[in-house]
Amino acid sequence: MLSASHPQTFHYGTWVFNIDRAQRLLDERPRAVVQTPVADWVTAYHLNLLTPDYDGEPWCPVFGPDQNHFNAEHAMQTDLDRPVIIATMQFDSNPALLLIDGVHRMYRAMSEGLSTLPAHVLTADETAKVRDR
Repeated sequence: MLSASHPQTFHYGTWVFNIDRAQRLLDERPRAVVQTPVADWVTAYHLNLLTPDYDGEPWCPVFGPDQNHFNAEHAMQTDLDRPVIIATMQFDSNPALLLIDGVHRMYRAMSEGLSTLPAHVLTADETAKVRDR
């Protein structure tokens, strides 16, 4: 976690999710850890394009990191036992999941051939509480 003056955040379009606040909420309201499929998040976030041997055209992902905002070396040092955080959004009264913390862990899990990672899933109400805008 970063200091209070520089909170860890995740950006999705114009929305900003405060990861430090999400972690505090999870600390205050413990819940069961679930397993989330690595392949689904790799596909959604195009993590397979971040490999060191990728030589295709640059791209601009809808969400997730691009080549200029991702550190593969850092990813390979992350703690895969620490649950990722998944937000629940509501779109047309339907839930939609968004990985807001753990992209580097997903990359490492992909690189190591893991099929799942531990995750905490926030409810839609909790997600609203950790969204800054």
